[in-house]
Amino acid sequence: MGLWGQENVNPCATTGEYPEWLKGYLENPNRPRARNADEVVYLPMSIHSIGKTDGTGHYPLLKILESFCTLNKDFEPYNIQFYLKGEIEIINRDLYYDHDNYSDGTRMMRTYNDPLTINTYITNNAPSNACGYYTPSEDAIVVRKPCLGISGHTWTHEVGHWLSLPHTFYGWEGRTYDANEETPAYLRINGKDTLYVENALGTNCTKAGDGFCDTPADYLSLGWSCNGNFQSIQVQKDPYGIDFRSDGSNFMCYSTDACQSKFSDEQMEAMHAYIEQSKAYYVNNSIPSNKVSDDPMTFEGPEDGEKVHYQSIKLQWKHHPNADHYLINISKFSFFVTIDYEFIVEGNSFTVPELPVDKTWYWRVKPFNAYDACAGFTEAGGFTTYDITDIDEINESNRLEIFPTLIGSGTAAINIDFEFSDLLNVEVDIYGATGQMLKQQHFANPGRSLQQVDIAGLTAGLYLLKISTEKGTLIKRIAIQ
Repeated sequence: MGLWGQENVNPCATTGEYPEWLKGYLENPNRPRARNADEVVYLPMSIHSIGKTDGTGHYPLLKILESFCTLNKDFEPYNIQFYLKGEIEIINRDLYYDHDNYSDGTRMMRTYNDPLTINTYITNNAPSNACGYYTPSEDAIVVRKPCLGISGHTWTHEVGHWLSLPHTFYGWEGRTYDANEETPAYLRINGKDTLYVENALGTNCTKAGDGFCDTPADYLSLGWSCNGNFQSIQVQKDPYGIDFRSDGSNFMCYSTDACQSKFSDEQMEAMHAYIEQSKAYYVNNSIPSNKVSDDPMTFEGPEDGEKVHYQSIKLQWKHHPNADHYLINISKFSFFVTIDYEFIVEGNSFTVPELPVDKTWYWRVKPFNAYDACAGFTEAGGFTTYDITDIDEINESNRLEIFPTLIGSGTAAINIDFEFSDLLNVEVDIYGATGQMLKQQHFANPGRSLQQVDIAGLTAGLYLLKISTEKGTLIKRIAIQ
């Protein structure tokens, strides 16, 4: 899983203890088939994003949603799906962001775990520089940022552990297979608990390896690439000297992301049985939300190319069918090669706190709900920010004075004293604090004259007065008490 080949990252740091539940399940010759294996089971997922103490370093919200979409796609063929329980939690602590030992990870989980949900922590580092790990005692998962993404399967692998599955190469954790040495018949001797090495023919599959007979022998405990048949490039020899290659398509092996695509049938049955017997109280029996509509979304403002005050930027769109949350991306680039700002909102509008002045910004919106994070973005919109100038002039030939700018309640108009040398048509617009235009007035060639602007009906608050001509624009702030 992940990018360990590029960043010297190990695949998984989950301990090599065989799950007790799975041992009893596989030893039962009369084990019933899970009743809900043919139905979609919905399990809650709590996501905790870990950043540095100063608030930086968090994995982008977009990448989290893309990774969650991939997780659900990986489990969809097996009728297991996950939904977001509550909001993505933002945690800022250096100790957990770069933790390199299980003690700090356990402390993190005990501090922030939500009950009755699959807790996933997204961090920058993990013990043994691994892509992720599952801690059975705390029943929580850690996944590192470099190992997530739309094509990553580390999260799937760790959830597989949460659902009782061991590695396909069980027993080889911490060991390195050496083709120059004779392969032993067993890795550990302990009576009934003797750990046998699975042979290439699978004749001892019930008591060797991961215990599943439809997952072939696998001795590779280090990250590896696969060939065109999704098998290991390295040839291994079993205890009888038979050559074989490991199956790289299984999510529970250590092949790279590009190789992995499936669980086996026996793994699927075990996961469903585990849910039914050990995690039934996690299951959501209510009808889930429908998938978010694939129809294009509609922007309502600002208009593409519009100039907006840098402190009054209201983004608005039409509500999208089946969406109850929206991810907003704002970037300086129309292709969003970098994301400068991200926000998640519940409604169909959002007022951006503040953006740098005199820049063109591009924005897009991704609709989603707790069950479906796979919908695409809208097409990008664009706007330019401006600030208020303290100079009461359009240019050197055309000046004006506005008074009063601090207005008592009940005042019906404010004054503009024009000193225009040019013949210019003037548009006066009044905007509220949210960026909505409230009043508009036209003056045809005011020249040198005193004119009044109607403000009747405006309540107490701050307003922007925008005075536009073909020679330029002036913005002033007025306040009604």
